[in-house]
Amino acid sequence: MVNRTALFLLVLASMAVGAAAQVTGSGTTGTVPVFTGTSAVGNSPISVSSGNVGIETTNPWFGKLAITGATNQVLVGWQAGSAGIWKFGPNSGSGTNDEIVGLFSYTYSTNHNTNYAPMQIWDSTDSNIQLLPWGGNVGIGTTAPGAALEVNGSVKLTSGKGGSITFQDGTVQSTAYTGVVCGGDYAESVVVAGSRTSYEPGDVLVIGSQSGSDVAKSSKPYSALVVGVYSTKPGTLGRRQTTPKGDGEVPMAMIGIVPTKVSAENGPITRGDLLVTSSTPGYAMRGTDRNLLTGAVIGKALGNLDSGIGMIEVVVTLQ
Repeated sequence: MVNRTALFLLVLASMAVGAAAQVTGSGTTGTVPVFTGTSAVGNSPISVSSGNVGIETTNPWFGKLAITGATNQVLVGWQAGSAGIWKFGPNSGSGTNDEIVGLFSYTYSTNHNTNYAPMQIWDSTDSNIQLLPWGGNVGIGTTAPGAALEVNGSVKLTSGKGGSITFQDGTVQSTAYTGVVCGGDYAESVVVAGSRTSYEPGDVLVIGSQSGSDVAKSSKPYSALVVGVYSTKPGTLGRRQTTPKGDGEVPMAMIGIVPTKVSAENGPITRGDLLVTSSTPGYAMRGTDRNLLTGAVIGKALGNLDSGIGMIEVVVTLQ
């Protein structure tokens, strides 16, 4: 009598041989097979070589994953042990600038310095190296940035895109310096007597007598203590203090063209008149007493005022 167990195993073996015989085909060593039909296999675009995987290449020579195309190659990983992503152009290695590299934990040192930062980008001529970060700093065109951001080259802000630079004091500059200042005078930041809210641009200022202040609003005619005018828009602003700017400071123009409050209390003002302090607080008037002009002249009028009070431009030239 035939052993039933042996017969059952023989049947299973026959079925297995028959099933295997239904799939036919051939392939290349190291290539992952793929069904080319319902019962046939052949080569797929995926290959395996020395632990590396290639797509559309049988020689993933550099990266753990290599993807090739008609004109370029992308590699992921590095046989030297560092992780990274590489993209090669069609002429890689020929000196053409078509190679882009992003590396992570890079320690390769054959052509580059050791211990590079976590991310680098350069072309095939090893120029334009960019690192992110190096000791907390970012460098573009340099391998050793000495500040939070250092650029070895030109920086461009695109026109019409709101490009600007914000400085540490909150000042925003959106216009390039051309050698022409934005205002018409040189001013100093000075401390005023009393409340700053009682002052406004155009006020004529004199040396103050109040302790802790620099200047005060003028209030007497022909004051020889006159020192400047509250600037509307300083071209250049100086500050002798090194402490943070206080709430009681104003910009005082000492030279240049400045909008100034004027009064016709000593007669109409015409262009070219010498101006001095008046009895109206913060206002200038025409100076006519030659005996009192020395040390009291604020500057020369560039505008006219027939009566009352107003604001005209004045060439501030203290005399």
